[in-house]
Amino acid sequence: MEIFRSIQAIQRAGTAVLLVEQDARTALAIAERIYVLEHGRFVREGPAGTLAGDGDIRRVYLGV
Repeated sequence: MEIFRSIQAIQRAGTAVLLVEQDARTALAIAERIYVLEHGRFVREGPAGTLAGDGDIRRVYLGV
């Protein structure tokens, strides 16, 4: 997707990006840090790589 390639280019240029995205797979793939909200509250946060490997995150948000 072109929008995500553009976001990655902005990141590489050194600009912080706040991305609000329901596509958890894509968000985990391009983000450095993830904040998970449920009903307007933070329920998890951490490095994207760590959360991508978390069983609960994979089950609930990725359907794995």
